[in-house]
Amino acid sequence: IQAADVILTSSTITAGNIVAGTSTNIVYAAKMDVTTATRTVNNIQFTLSGTHDGDDLSYVSVYFNATSPVISGSSYLGQTPANFAAPHAYSISISRTFAAATSGYFIITVNVNSGATDNKTVKITGSTTPVTFGYTTTPNSTNTQTNAGGSQSIQAADVILTSSTITAGN
Repeated sequence: IQAADVILTSSTITAGNIVAGTSTNIVYAAKMDVTTATRTVNNIQFTLSGTHDGDDLSYVSVYFNATSPVISGSSYLGQTPANFAAPHAYSISISRTFAAATSGYFIITVNVNSGATDNKTVKITGSTTPVTFGYTTTPNSTNTQTNAGGSQSIQAADVILTSSTITAGN
């Protein structure tokens, strides 16, 4: 009797800035390698940590890419409102079947509200609160996720106002 063997790893997402008012900002990518037998993934669970407030994010979404941890060429799997302060746990229903000896990347993104608080952060800590999955039939799972998802800092537009000299006159 063979159960599917699943290996979960983290892809490196460089720490950086995400601009207020933007969407599909990648905060984490979990790679799943399935060996031995076909397995269906029913849902994904994760915790968005950092310092963001309940009004900084609008949605958190999940995409799937079979070849690399990027949005280009990926397929949309689902989303849920993200109007909660960090840390907050999320569970998104998905349906993705993996044949034996296949792999792919589950990419987690956030949409940032236009009025988001400057310098607040969004992060998934893969080693302390790893991304987990629900399956139709539980596989043998090896979890080697790390904190490879760098902290993303929300940046609002910085505007500097100065006065120009206007000479006194009539």
